[in-house]
Formats: sequence, structure tokens, C-alpha cells
Amino acid sequence: MESEKLKIFENRLLVAKLIIEVLKNKMTVSQALSNFPKEKNDINIKCAFDALIHREADEDLRSKISDYAQIQDEFLYDLANILRNNERLPQNIIEQYQKYHSENLMGEWDKPIKSIMKNFKRMINF
Repeated sequence: MESEKLKIFENRLLVAKLIIEVLKNKMTVSQALSNFPKEKNDINIKCAFDALIHREADEDLRSKISDYAQIQDEFLYDLANILRNNERLPQNIIEQYQKYHSENLMGEWDKPIKSIMKNFKRMINF
């Protein structure tokens, strides 16, 4: 039980680090997604994964709508801080992600780029 809690904390720290690396432009979204833990039981990691996918998918909105990129990046930064502190995301955030992302898009990342694109295309077709 204790080792399971430690693994969850380590995964959350990793995800927080990946998000921050993307926000600092030290890593692309696809690189970060390919390094995500394969943890499918932590809804907080799933939400972080989906939020990062949206950063890539919303590229046109980020360039067209004033402050969209800033607000989205602030949300990702807050999400990273919550995970870094080993806290759960607020329930309203989890509910919104489950509403629109009920299917697990994380998949297995053996072939990261192809898998990301396959899952991303599947998400767009909803």
C-alpha cells in the first residue's frame, strides 16, 4: 500500500515536471506525452494528459484569441503545482474532463508519435 502511494506521488512529480518543461519550451507536447507514466488509474494524471493534448490541439485558438494561450498555460501551470504537491485536482475539473474525455486516450506509448497521432485523431472525431 505504501509503495503504491509512493508510485502515485512519483508519477505526479514526473507529470508536473513534464508540463513545466513544455511551458518553458524546453520540450514539445509530443515529447512530454511520450514520457508520461502509463498510469491509467490516477484520474489526475489522465486529466493532465488530456489538458496537455489540448494545448497542442488548440494551436489555432492560441494564436487567434487574445489571452487564450496565457489562460491555458496558467491552467497547466496550476495543474502542475497541484500534482507537484501530491494533491487531487478539484472535483469540478475532473468532472469536466470526464464529461468530454470519458474514453482513455492515454493508451500505450510504445511508438509515441504514431500512438499520439492515432489517439489525437480519435479524440477529434468525437
